[in-house]
Amino acid sequence: MGLQKQLLPLAVTASIALLSAGAQASAETDALRAQIQALTERLDQLEQQATVATQKAEAAEAKAEAASGKGILSGNENVRVTVSGHVNRGLLYADDGRESETYNVDNDSSSTRLRVIGEADVSDDLTVGSAIEAEFVSNSSFAVNQNNETTDISNGNGINQRRLEVYFDSKRYGKLWLGQGSSASDGTSEVDLSGTDLVGYSSTADIAGAILFRNSDGTLSTTEVGNAFSNFDGQGRGDRIRYDTPTFGNFTVSASVIDGETWDTAVRYAGELDGAKLAAAVAYSEPDSTTVDSQVNGSVSLLLDNGLNFTLAAGERDVKAGDNPAFYYGKVGYQMQLFSHGLTAVSVDYSQNDDLAAQGDEGENYGLQLVQNFDKWSTEGYLGYRNYQLDRAAGNVDDIDAIILGARVKF
Repeated sequence: MGLQKQLLPLAVTASIALLSAGAQASAETDALRAQIQALTERLDQLEQQATVATQKAEAAEAKAEAASGKGILSGNENVRVTVSGHVNRGLLYADDGRESETYNVDNDSSSTRLRVIGEADVSDDLTVGSAIEAEFVSNSSFAVNQNNETTDISNGNGINQRRLEVYFDSKRYGKLWLGQGSSASDGTSEVDLSGTDLVGYSSTADIAGAILFRNSDGTLSTTEVGNAFSNFDGQGRGDRIRYDTPTFGNFTVSASVIDGETWDTAVRYAGELDGAKLAAAVAYSEPDSTTVDSQVNGSVSLLLDNGLNFTLAAGERDVKAGDNPAFYYGKVGYQMQLFSHGLTAVSVDYSQNDDLAAQGDEGENYGLQLVQNFDKWSTEGYLGYRNYQLDRAAGNVDDIDAIILGARVKF
């Protein structure tokens, strides 16, 4: 009993000590929990602030890209969309030998355009694409003349379809096109490395195509410049199915069937030689025509490293009656860096058309061209002069002189 009395105070003291230690540990635990909770809330706040900052940065970047024209959003996240085009305006002065006039025109050599391209990569080899391209023409240089100084696009006549097509592009198997677009032979008479094709190339009638020749008695004839001069540039654009082979040895072969009856084929070359670039094309076509059986045409252009360049083009139509119309074209040009703004290109060219507007016709024209590039502005300024001459069995007509001054701004 005495021993128990002695041990009881010790037990009570130990119990009190243990309870005190437990209470102290519990208080420290609660304090730690409070600190952890506070840190967690602070981390959540920081994460929210970081998310908001990231969203603002992404929005600012998207806004900057959109302002620079690079941020085009597609309705489908798997498709990349590109919007591009240009506006091309000029002042055309034309003198028919008796009267002269100045016209505010859309340069038909490269009329005002807007295009939208959508592409999706199916695999590393195959790309599926679609293209919409429209042409907006007000006062085309191929439409205005002495009797028609202005053309109106308010009725929709100045809006033309250029491309409404889908395509399947395989690096291994080639490219298949379906819809409204270029035929296989389109552009085969217009291979040109001179840098002046904006204002003068094998389609020499473009800058004054509707100007009427004036008869020797002073009356206006019914023959326009565009009736007497053509570069026979294949079958142009239409609703067609077209196939291009993959490029092999710098060559590509193309074929198309247009509107069910017309068909054509073409071979193109683009490569570099020692100190030069060379491009060429040749085409054969059989149009669905009551007057033309077939046509062959082509062009070639050589650009030397020193800036000197040469371009040739020719074509002939096999017609069902009469002499076969033909055209010949040649150009000599030079490119130089006169200013820091961009390349300066100059050239002189000559073209001849036989039996085109009428049997026995012989048309000749020559031109001078200047194009100045302004790279930072994505702009080309140009000046061109052309003289048209037409000799006819039924009686000659006066020459036509045409001067065009303008600019093309791309976007």
